[in-house]
Amino acid sequence: MRSARLGLCMSSDRYAAPRHALQAERVGHTRGGSHSVICRAEQQARMGHKRVLLLAHGKKAETPEFKEAYAWLEKDGHQIDLMKTGSPEDMSKGVKKLVAHFDDYDILIAAGGDGTINQVVNELVDQDAPKDTCLAVLPLGTANDFATSLTIHDDNLVQAMQTAVQGVSKPVDVASANGKSFLNMATGGFGTEAAKQTNSDLKDKVGGAAYLITGIVKVNELASKHAKAWAPSTIHNSSTEWQKQEQGEKGGVDSWEGDLLVLAVGNAQQAGGGMKMCPEAKIDDGLLDVTYVQNVPPEKVPELMQTLVMGGRDNDDLAESIKTMRVPWLEVECSDDLSINCDGEPLNDKKYKFEIQKHRIRLMVPPTAKDLFEDSKDLEDKQRQKEKELEAQAPSKAVEMLENLGM
Repeated sequence: MRSARLGLCMSSDRYAAPRHALQAERVGHTRGGSHSVICRAEQQARMGHKRVLLLAHGKKAETPEFKEAYAWLEKDGHQIDLMKTGSPEDMSKGVKKLVAHFDDYDILIAAGGDGTINQVVNELVDQDAPKDTCLAVLPLGTANDFATSLTIHDDNLVQAMQTAVQGVSKPVDVASANGKSFLNMATGGFGTEAAKQTNSDLKDKVGGAAYLITGIVKVNELASKHAKAWAPSTIHNSSTEWQKQEQGEKGGVDSWEGDLLVLAVGNAQQAGGGMKMCPEAKIDDGLLDVTYVQNVPPEKVPELMQTLVMGGRDNDDLAESIKTMRVPWLEVECSDDLSINCDGEPLNDKKYKFEIQKHRIRLMVPPTAKDLFEDSKDLEDKQRQKEKELEAQAPSKAVEMLENLGM
């Protein structure tokens, strides 16, 4: 039996359950002349109730939408520690404490944007968290690209919270750029420079579309970088032209050299406020999906960004510029510093090595996230089961609606 959970609240909070709520409160009963003792935590586990550590970005935890989602979690009978973080340092300290005592919890819910999720994942990896660590996502950010890839939407936080405790637990990969972990995507080049300059007021007004708007406005600042790259020679996707452009192989490694306008290394599918940079990526296949864009005339940039937003790769005008491949690792070296946005964390270097750890942690996802998984049978089964349940409920709901209408 797991030990009693530890109170890890970093600030006093009226929503948090009492710290002693999961202490081993024992209930005695007699059956067949023998006396058995059952821990409340065991009783709750049998009922499907979870022991949750909810790590929430401080300001976002004060919104009515978050409070509504929290109220549902509490009403559903789950035991909760709510940790509000006011700074990255607070979050780092909290996750380190969590990892040290993670067996006391069933699920860690990261409530925030892509940057919050990124910091949590980095702490879990850096602190060598067990591979069965179960993470869930509650989208509270601006773009929420990773959550959107999972079909977890920020316009229904109650439903997102339901997924966090009632979804399907799936093993997922964790990628890295120069040792910095990321779950979603690392992007570099023109799009990253535009993202750095995106106004916070614009993000508040139009959400993830702010990145696209800024990118189009900044088109005159378009500049590519001369780069060299190396990747395994045996894993190339058919759409890449590396084989034709190779500078020579050594030890089963291909090399490429040319001008680089945009680089996206994806564990998942989209970044930059909805741009499907790696639309075929699977988060459990042990591979990185790479999209790189070579020189594009300035007048073609709006068309390029629209193509990336839609995830299309069949634009004849841009076919020679947008290249893709799927590899277990990639090395890139630029003539001068290349800015990389690694799930919200900025990196700046001339050399990068991108790698992946297969099935590093587990993630709670809805059945509708099947397109993001190579092994999706259990999600498809769950989706069919859910559809059957909805069909079975349809007649009674129709009767209820008629009764409400007085018919």
